[in-house]
Amino acid sequence: MADFTGKFQHLTASGSVTQEGACHVQFDSQTFTLAPDSGAPIVCDLGDLDAVVAADYELRLPLYTGNVVLLRQFGKAYETLCHDLLEAFRQRTLQCLLLEDLKELARFDGNLELAADATTPRSGAAEFRLFKSNLAVLPVASQGFQWRLADVDLVSFDPDTYRVTLRAGQDVLKAGKLAKRTEEFAASAKDAIGALATQSAQALHSAFPFLAPEQLQAAAALLREGHSAPVARLTAIHPKFAAGLAANAVDRDLKPYYDDLLARTVQDMLFAGFKLIRPENSGEGESGTESETEDAGDERGAPGIDSGGQETLYWFYFPIAGKNGPANLVAWEASSRGGRATYFFRLVDPAREAELADPARSPATVEAALRRLDRVLGMLNFRRRPIYLSDDELELKFHRYAIAARRIPELREVRAAFVGRAVHSSLEAWQGQVKAILAKAGV
Repeated sequence: MADFTGKFQHLTASGSVTQEGACHVQFDSQTFTLAPDSGAPIVCDLGDLDAVVAADYELRLPLYTGNVVLLRQFGKAYETLCHDLLEAFRQRTLQCLLLEDLKELARFDGNLELAADATTPRSGAAEFRLFKSNLAVLPVASQGFQWRLADVDLVSFDPDTYRVTLRAGQDVLKAGKLAKRTEEFAASAKDAIGALATQSAQALHSAFPFLAPEQLQAAAALLREGHSAPVARLTAIHPKFAAGLAANAVDRDLKPYYDDLLARTVQDMLFAGFKLIRPENSGEGESGTESETEDAGDERGAPGIDSGGQETLYWFYFPIAGKNGPANLVAWEASSRGGRATYFFRLVDPAREAELADPARSPATVEAALRRLDRVLGMLNFRRRPIYLSDDELELKFHRYAIAARRIPELREVRAAFVGRAVHSSLEAWQGQVKAILAKAGV
C-alpha cells in the first residue's frame, strides 16, 4: 500500500479547523487512512466520501457528515495521489452502487447535466461508465449515481451542441464535452440498449411462444425488462397470457404461495415483471454468497421454458384487497429461480391512504407506487438484503449496503415502506407470518 506524506486540515461543516498538521495518507480499495504526526488517525470507508476534488495542488475530500479533509503539500507525489485516490474512490462508488459485478463496456470522460424528478439539478465534470445493463455516472465534485438502460426511453445526439441526451420518463441526462468520442458514446449507449431490448424480446418469445409477432411487439413494449406491467393489459394482448405466466413464470414449489397471494389480490390488479439473468450476475454479492435470488440462490431459470432460452427472474406484485379497494399493502414475490420469501410494502404514506379508496385515483396511485419499487429493486439488482435488514445489521455486516441506503433517497423510502417478510419454510408457517404482517398493516 502506497504511503503519501504531506499536510492536512480537518474542517467542520461550518469551516472551522479541528485538526491540522503533517500527516501520512494511505488507502486501499475500501478504506482511507490519514495518520497525523500527532493526534488520532482519521479512518473511513471510501464510500463515506462525497467526492475527491483536486485543484491548485490541493485535494478536497468532503465527507457525508459535512466535514471536509483538505490535503496539501504532497510535492511530486501529488499527481499520483490524485489519480490513484480518485480511481479507488470511483471503484468503491461502483461497489456501493452495486454495479461492480456487471460487465463494463466502455468509459468516457465529459460533462454531465442532470434534471431528475425530485432531485436538485446537477452539472459538472464526470466519468461515464457504460455497462451491458447500466450506466454509471461518476461526477468529480458530487456523488455518483446510476441509470438502468432498461429505463432509458430515448438516446439522441445533437450535432450542433455536440451533446448526447438520455431520457428516462421525466428525467433528463445530458453528456457533453466528450470531444471526439461524443458520437461513440451515443452509438455505444444505443447499441447496449438495443441489445438489451432484443434479449428481452427473445426471452418473452421463449416464455410465451403462442404470441404472434405483432403481439410480441406489443407485449415487449408493455413488459420491459426490469419493469412490471398489469397482467390484465397483457391478457388484452393475448387471452392466454395470464395462464402462460402462471405456467411458465411460477416455480412448481412456489405455486401454493402464488395461489394464496392471488386470492388476496384486488381484482384485475395483479402485476408481473421479469429481469434477464446475465452470466456476471449469477453469483454476485458479498464474497460470492449472495445472488439475485436472495441469500444463497440457485441456478434454476424460469420453470417450463425450453432449454437454451434466456435465463430470467420473474416476479409478481399482489396489491392486497381491503374493504374499499386496495389496502395500503402490496406483496412482492419472486416466482422463479428459487425465491425464498414474500416481501410486503406500504404502497403510499399513511397520509395518502384516501387515494387508494378513491376508484378514480387508486389505479394510478398503485401503478406509481409499483414503479417506485421497480426502480429501487432494479438499482439493487434485485438484492433483498439492502431492503429488509435492519440499520444495525447493514452497518455491521454489509457496510456498502448501508452506504447505498444512506445515499439513495428512493432506497430509504422503500426501506421505510417495508412492512415484513414471510419466509417460504412451509405453507402453514408462511401463512402464519402473512397473517401477522396483515395485522401489523391493519388489513
